[in-house]
Amino acid sequence: MRWRSVLVTASSALLVAGCGSAHKAAPPPPPRPPRIPTAVATRLASQADSLAKLAAGSCTARDAAARFRSDVIAAVGSIPSRYQEPLLSAANDLAHRLAACTQPQPEKKDHEEHGKKRGHKKHKDEQ
Repeated sequence: MRWRSVLVTASSALLVAGCGSAHKAAPPPPPRPPRIPTAVATRLASQADSLAKLAAGSCTARDAAARFRSDVIAAVGSIPSRYQEPLLSAANDLAHRLAACTQPQPEKKDHEEHGKKRGHKKHKDEQ
């Protein structure tokens, strides 16, 4: 009879412990990723969109890329650290790729290079 009493007590203890586990508190929600302030994100996105529309190799694109890089550097204090390095790298890469600007060459008239194209030289009076 003694074993029976121990068995009933142990079973009751397990049953009570099992019932209590169903009432656990819900785990906290995962932390939200850090956010770039709306004003900064909007301004940088607008500049990036404008840059995308410019012709590569133009002086306007070069100047816009340099301004964009300067604005990213100025805004780095308000940008979460996890986004700083990728954003700075992208701005530097863009400014580097658009660093050269080609000035439009003036059109040369055919008569200016007429003698040069055909290998003719202008001669002074030969005697």
